Amino acid sequence: MTNAKMENRKWKIGQGIRGFLASLGMAISKLWLGLREWSGDAAYETYVRSADRQRATRVLSREEFYVEQMQRKYSRVSRCC
Repeated sequence: MTNAKMENRKWKIGQGIRGFLASLGMAISKLWLGLREWSGDAAYETYVRSADRQRATRVLSREEFYVEQMQRKYSRVSRCC
């Protein structure tokens, strides 16, 4: 093989690896975001996006949001046991 062909082949292999790593990074990011949403860890960020879309006049702080969530969760009758 000539030097030009070898360099071209190395470049293509490098591009493939970079593309794979970029795809892997995006997949891990999406998995992490899904895990945060499933566990409720991203609830405040979701609330802020929703408030922005609905043009809310006042957006709760992170602490206020947490207190409201706890009050909503524990103010209802529990059907357990």
